[in-house]
Amino acid sequence: MGFLDKLTGKKEEKEEPEKKQELPQGKYKEECSVCGNPGTEKKWMGQHFHKKCLRAMKKQARKML
Repeated sequence: MGFLDKLTGKKEEKEEPEKKQELPQGKYKEECSVCGNPGTEKKWMGQHFHKKCLRAMKKQARKML
């Protein structure tokens, strides 16, 4: 990093070692009923959901009425 880079705010790109793909942390290890990804937080009507998937599903159901 040179003198002018410090003044202009340029940052060096650091090489990061490959990280293991970790599963999203959630309350349950089951797959989401909407998107199919594991690491769900909510259980509703016997099915497991991510919080954002549950909100989206409820909004779509309201529009159907």
